[in-house]
Amino acid sequence: MVHQIDMGGQPNFYSFALVEERLVEAMRLWWHVSGGWWPFASDGPWHLIATDDSWDWDSDRWADAPMPKLPLSREQMRRRDEATAWLRHAPERDRRLVVLAVTALAAGRKRVPWRSLLRPMRMRRGADGLRMRYGRAVNAICVALNTAEIRA
Repeated sequence: MVHQIDMGGQPNFYSFALVEERLVEAMRLWWHVSGGWWPFASDGPWHLIATDDSWDWDSDRWADAPMPKLPLSREQMRRRDEATAWLRHAPERDRRLVVLAVTALAAGRKRVPWRSLLRPMRMRRGADGLRMRYGRAVNAICVALNTAEIRA
């Protein structure tokens, strides 16, 4: 965990590690709700319809079912949405790359598997280039956030 000097609940400096950590946290929070997908179907919220037997965890029907997830707190939703909005500061062509890299880190990987991201980025080679683009994109987020802190 990255520690920052705190002033009124907000860090006074957004480092690369802090921004990356918050993006990973946001990804995990997105996975926490609605299975990590957009919560509404395009033709209606039919997937939200469920039986009302969830209270009976002793029944055989629920023997192997996982416990339901608790909803996110308002603070968790605020942090998730704030970090997600930071992506608008990354160059548009690199936003997908940032999401793919953060997804790998949120899944528990120690390092991003850059070669594995070549195909989703529609590239045949240039794993090191992806790594550098990711670094520049996260740096652009840091610069935008720190500039906003100075102006505020």
